[in-house]
Amino acid sequence: MNVRLEGMGSVANAMYGVGMINAENPASYAKIDSLSFLFDAGFYFKTSTFSTSSFSERASNASFDYVSMAFGLTPWWKMALGIQPYSTAGYTMKVDNEIPEVGVTTTRFKGNGGLNQAFVGTAFKLGDHFALGANAYYVFGNTKTETSLYFPDSVYYIGSRRSIDVMVSSFMFDYGMLFNSKIGRDLDLSVGLTYTQKIKLRGNQALFIRSIEEDMDTEIEYVIDTVAYISGPTYISMPQCVGAGVALRKGSDWAIGADFNWKQWSKFAREGASEALQDAWSVSAGAEFTPKHTSISSYFSRVTYRFGGCYEQGFISLPGNDGLQHSINKMSITAGVSLPLPKTMSKVNVAFEVGQYGTREGGLIQERYAKMNVGISVYEHWFMKRKYR
Repeated sequence: MNVRLEGMGSVANAMYGVGMINAENPASYAKIDSLSFLFDAGFYFKTSTFSTSSFSERASNASFDYVSMAFGLTPWWKMALGIQPYSTAGYTMKVDNEIPEVGVTTTRFKGNGGLNQAFVGTAFKLGDHFALGANAYYVFGNTKTETSLYFPDSVYYIGSRRSIDVMVSSFMFDYGMLFNSKIGRDLDLSVGLTYTQKIKLRGNQALFIRSIEEDMDTEIEYVIDTVAYISGPTYISMPQCVGAGVALRKGSDWAIGADFNWKQWSKFAREGASEALQDAWSVSAGAEFTPKHTSISSYFSRVTYRFGGCYEQGFISLPGNDGLQHSINKMSITAGVSLPLPKTMSKVNVAFEVGQYGTREGGLIQERYAKMNVGISVYEHWFMKRKYR
């Protein structure tokens, strides 16, 4: 939820700054300048190539990423709030199969929609070295999934479609701790811990089953009858997550950091039914440096440069046609810059990421992608009393 951190491999658990909103560890809000108002917003553009051992296809999309703001209430109490997408769905897949004495069948899977999360966070500074913080998220939105079965070679069988609409409206919470201390005269060491609480997202679900006919060439659909309609409350058990990080910095000159995160996706369930997911974990590391942030003659000496990388074991493990289970993992490398705006402490942040998801082994699909995040970070002093007019 910060383009600056995206450029460092998404290292976040122990990162902080007087002009940075880091919602991944809410304790970092305590380090925000007490006399400032911060505003941060970003969007991204992504292009991907999906491929198997026999074919490939390209796709691209662009979207809003996040909006956040933060400010100080007292020198030891800070607050932040914002909104960003929580999950998105957008896919269409067709699978052909042949059944003896029936003929060819076509199954089509579709999904669209997504969830958003609005948050408010607070942090307290406890002495010179410790800070504690928490975020409360309101998760809302809806998703729709469809599974349709057709019999294109037969006039004796009628197709059917099952659609599930889920509307979510619930709260989530996460917590953070941050410790920092001077090492020698110039260096600062920080350690961060984060925890996302296991919780049930509550909402409503509508199950709709219909018998249909469709012209597969024109995709014109004719609804014949409604087989079933069931509506009622539902819940989704979200897993707990734990993160730890360490960072070392030298003032505004440079910083390096590393994170480890673990998410207990094996406990994910919908209405008590497990989805057979596996626990996920990730490691990431990154660095940033500014050649000379006080330079007057050289603009590029005031630019901050970043790079990093990440490896993640995903929560999905799929069987391939080779008889083996394959974990859908992610590998990526990142780079980024912060471009200072004239006569202000505000900056334009840009991050680049290239990586891949999954594998082509066992007939599975692999995604290779390139992504660019662009954001603006506004840093203004709003709470200073003027001494001269």
